[in-house]
Amino acid sequence: MSTKLAFFDIDGTLSAPYYPVNGVLQAGMTDEQWLEFCRTYREDSYHFCKPVMPVIRYARELRCRGAELYVLSTSQTKEEDLSKEHIIAKWCPDLFREILTVRKDSEKTLKILEIADALGVDPAECELVEDTYSLVLDAIGKGIKGTHVAQIVCDL
Repeated sequence: MSTKLAFFDIDGTLSAPYYPVNGVLQAGMTDEQWLEFCRTYREDSYHFCKPVMPVIRYARELRCRGAELYVLSTSQTKEEDLSKEHIIAKWCPDLFREILTVRKDSEKTLKILEIADALGVDPAECELVEDTYSLVLDAIGKGIKGTHVAQIVCDL
């Protein structure tokens, strides 16, 4: 069954997360550090991140085959929402139909099922592209195609 709706995570999927912490670029930080970082850098919080080009190419391929693409990311604050919108607009303007955020990871598959239902799309025609195995498995358990970023980057 072909993908009609595809949902892409940002952190670790569309972007390679690198942030300056105490003068050193590192792959992540505590939740408290992240909240402060977003308050400080606002829409530029993803400035130091790099796009994961194999995933962006995969998204473009799906779009060429007729899929509608969405960003679906967990975000804690409005500042984080703004920074995610900013980096997606910078890296791949007009690729995604919409940037969706949820406040908890567990809400991702529910959001996909909600949109699929509203658009009359079978969950089996939806795909979640994600770097968190538990979320990929949750999607699969709900009848959604789950694709881990490693499957794309490693061309599995």
